[in-house]
Amino acid sequence: MKPFSAFVKNNPGIMAKIEQVKRETINHPDIKPFIEEHNITEEMIDKDLTILQEYKDQSKLCERCASYGKCINFVKGHTPRLYIEDERIKITYSPCPNKKIHDEEQLMKEYVTAMHVPYETLNAKIKSIDLDGTERINIVKRAVEICNDIAAGKQTRGMYIHGSFGTGKSYILGAIANQLKERHIYTTIFYVPEFLRELKSGFNDGTYEQKLDRVKNSPVLMLDDIGSEEMTPWVRDEVLGPLFHYRMMNQLPTFFSSNFNKDELRFHFQQTKNGEEKTKAYRMMERIEALTDAYPLNGKNYRRS
Repeated sequence: MKPFSAFVKNNPGIMAKIEQVKRETINHPDIKPFIEEHNITEEMIDKDLTILQEYKDQSKLCERCASYGKCINFVKGHTPRLYIEDERIKITYSPCPNKKIHDEEQLMKEYVTAMHVPYETLNAKIKSIDLDGTERINIVKRAVEICNDIAAGKQTRGMYIHGSFGTGKSYILGAIANQLKERHIYTTIFYVPEFLRELKSGFNDGTYEQKLDRVKNSPVLMLDDIGSEEMTPWVRDEVLGPLFHYRMMNQLPTFFSSNFNKDELRFHFQQTKNGEEKTKAYRMMERIEALTDAYPLNGKNYRRS
């Protein structure tokens, strides 16, 4: 088989094409200044023409990429840079601005662990909460103060937000979680009935203790719609009771939303198939009282509107 050089020599059209590509490459505005600055020789260009082409065809500092997901570069999310080593032209890559933004967004997502929480709650913002009444103004004001205290490492009580259906209680919890996320504070938020069903399934796959410990130890914990779950001795005495006790003893910020006020929630806790168990219900409420202050939220039903 003839060597490629012999093939090229016998095909002048190929030589002309290669020379054309070479001239277009070395005169490209991204390449020409580099060649002039480093006194690149023809021999070096011939040896590393493919490196120069690789550099020429890529975006520099995201100039041709709309986002990380639409990056056109050979190494996604990285900007190429030419350099000289041992009289050879070489290329290296470093993270581009879009890559840094992407990585930061991915990291920020990790600060909120959500289980069975709707999209609008996960994307809620403090500044988007309607301030159309004294109750809402008081809640938002206190929420901001609590976020500041948590970020400063101060011990603080959480919030027990209660009221009628559709008033935005869950949305406010999501907004607080996102406010804490911006301060790089980890939060776990879950819809109570679905979490209990998921926890129960952990008996079958051996993940029960792991799932319960994960929420127990969350730096900030939010229980959405407490009181909507079916109350059983297992739910109260084996899950919620130990969870509240652990949070109270370790003074970990905890938030709740509920359609029940605290008296109604106590009544909910005492009603099981075993009959009324007032002492256990009062014990549960003592822990919630130690963890939170109550904030009523009534008025407009945002789901209907």
